[in-house]
Order: sequence, then C-alpha cells, then structure tokens
Amino acid sequence: MRGIMSNQHLKIIGGNQLFGAYEVHAAKNAVLPILAAGLLTKEDLIVENCPYITDIEAMSKMLAALGADIARDGRRIIVRGQARTSRVNDELCKDMRSSMFMLGALLATVGEVETSLPGGCDIGSRPLDIHLDGLEKMGAEITVDQSGIKCRAAKLIGAKILMKYPSVGATENLLMCAALAKGRTTLVNCAREPEIVSLVECLRAMGARIRGEGTSVIEIEGVKELSGTRFTPVDDRIVAGTLLCAASVCGGDVQIYGANKKHLGAVINALQNKDCKIEGDDNYLRVRSNGRMHAVRVSTAPYPLFPTDMQPQLLSAACFSDGVSVIDETVFENRFAHARELAKLGARIKITDNTAAIEGCGKSDSPYMISGGQMSASDLRGGAALCIAALKISGESRVYGLEYIDRGYENIEDMFCSLGGYVLRTKDR
Repeated sequence: MRGIMSNQHLKIIGGNQLFGAYEVHAAKNAVLPILAAGLLTKEDLIVENCPYITDIEAMSKMLAALGADIARDGRRIIVRGQARTSRVNDELCKDMRSSMFMLGALLATVGEVETSLPGGCDIGSRPLDIHLDGLEKMGAEITVDQSGIKCRAAKLIGAKILMKYPSVGATENLLMCAALAKGRTTLVNCAREPEIVSLVECLRAMGARIRGEGTSVIEIEGVKELSGTRFTPVDDRIVAGTLLCAASVCGGDVQIYGANKKHLGAVINALQNKDCKIEGDDNYLRVRSNGRMHAVRVSTAPYPLFPTDMQPQLLSAACFSDGVSVIDETVFENRFAHARELAKLGARIKITDNTAAIEGCGKSDSPYMISGGQMSASDLRGGAALCIAALKISGESRVYGLEYIDRGYENIEDMFCSLGGYVLRTKDR
C-alpha cells in the first residue's frame, strides 16, 4: 500500500497556474459497492476503468478473503464466484467503512454475516442504524456488541423501508439485499447520488428488477438469481470537483474528460463567477480562471446539494478569496481537521460548532498572508484540500498523511503534475 510510511510526503512548490487536460477514472464510491455486488452471482462480474487506489485494493482483498476469485487486468477487475464464508476479515474492516457493503450481499447469498465494526476516515460518527433497521425489516436477525455485527436471515422478504436519512451506504446495502429478496422492496427517502444510479444500472444489467433510481423512492422486485455482466461505473465527480477547485484558485485553463456537469451543479455554482468560467456537458468540463477567488456561502447536504466530500477542497480555496466565506457542515460533525492544518500556515479560520468562517487573503490590501509549510492529512478529502492550498501558495510546502490521500486519488502527484503543478512524492532523509 502506498503512503503507509509516516515520513513519506508530497513536496509541493506552488504558485503555478494549471493548464492541460485530465481524464477522470471511475468513482471510488461507485466501484466499491459494485465490486461487492459481484458476490450476488456465480458468474463473472467485470468492472471497467477501476483506479489504482488503496480502498479498491482493500475491497479486492476482502472479497478474496470471503472466497471469491479476484483478478485484475489493468483497469479491469473481475469478480468470480460467490462467498464461501460469512466472516468478513477483521483487519480489513478496521481500515475501511465500505466493509459494510458485505452485509447486504452476504445476507442475500449466504444467509448470514459476521463482521467487526467498520473503520475509515475519522470525519465524525456515521451510525449503522439505518443499514440495520432496513435489514431487520426484511427479516434479518441482528446482534450488535463490542465484538461486531452478526446478521442472520433464513429468508429475506421485501418490505417498505422509510429511511430516516438518505444514507448512501445504507441505500446501496439495501439495494443489494433486496435484489434477491422475495417480493417487492420499496426504499423511501433513499439516496439519489450518481453512484446510487450507477449501482442500480449494474444490478439491472445483472438481471435485477429495479426502478426509480435517481429519485427518493426506489422499488425493487426480487429475483431468484443474478447473472454476470461487464460494466463501467460512473466517473469520479469528487476527483473532478477537486480539479475544479484547484484550477479555480490557482488560475489557468483545465479540461476534465469523463466528468458530468450535471453531477457537479452545486460545486460549479459555488465556484463560478466573473473571474472563473466553467462550461461542459455530460462527459466534459472546462474551467478557465484568473485565480481570483470570491467569497462563498454554502451548506453541505445530500445530493443534489453541495457534497460533504467537496467541503474541504472548497474551504481550502476560500482561504485565498477576497472576502469572508461561510461553510456549514451539516452531514458530519467532525470534518474540519484540514482547517487546523491550514491555520498553521496562516489561514484565518474560525470554527463554531459545525460552521467555518474563513477570512480570505485574496485582497490586494489583505493584512495577512498564507505561507508554505508542513501539513498533515487525517482524512482523504482533507488531504486533497491541503494539496490545493500548497499548489496556490508561492513557495514550498509538505503534505504528510499520504495513506489517506491514496485511498481515493490515483497518484495525486501525477494528476497535478500533468497540469503544470510541481508535486513530488518523497521521503524524509
């Protein structure tokens, strides 16, 4: 796994504008549940355009530990065969929250599952009750204690499930479980993200009977079995959004291929102004900016509103704006660790509960400046935010915590270098 050594870091010399083109890979948050869906069939599920990131490596290892055959050929991953055990690997669970996807897939095929409590980035509590409540309504018997989660279901029966919050992970879990349950399952107040739509499209290609994806109500008619298929997941809107933020604050002219403008509407609305023009279509984005950031006012919320996974990157860019920006984080209660790191370099950020007020240094008569220095990432998107700041600052910065960044960005140094940034992965001597 890349980035596991604590002294490994990115050396970034900022101050350059960004120019060029970049093609985004399939979305991490689409690939992970789709790989888990490979457990739902005895045939081959072939998933295309999968990036080389550590979360996908961990998911592949988790599936292999369950007994599935996993093969990788470049960006293609093949999942072959159903699970031969119901116990999810404890060590892998500690490293990633996506281990929760095994609940629905294993209940639907093996009839039981045992797993320790999942890990992942430390960005606040992400309760499992929405997952478990839905599974219980479909007939699962569930026990949760300090040792983990145990679920059993002699028979899964379709049910009407009203979700108290449109959880992406819970929606994906319940979709996989319902695909093979007896009868109709209706998910009300479910997630609407493009990654949900992508999972449904894959399940439908496998023979599932599902309708309503992209809306807050999805209906699933269970079938007896699913077949294999070849599928390309939706492209990664968060990687594309990260590039939009970087180009907006650094200035330049960047083309992003594979990105869907409709999937990034709230991000584009926050960034676009007279000094930053963004255009595109269903498979292409272009951002042209002179590097002058304007103050923003956003609140994170479920799709199609502003995504929490873009909050750190926008906050970082706002540090260089011409006014005071306000960002409300309504999804997670502990997602401002990056603000503390940015403050080490001189950024003026005040956190009150789940609101950040950022005084930008972008005015010509600004009384303060942000200088290069050392920062440490403690979560995936926060790490990307630190890179954006380092790219903007004139001078040298170092970003540590690459084990987090590598979870969702494929060679982030190559991505920025291809656009004219100076980013070098190196080690302390």
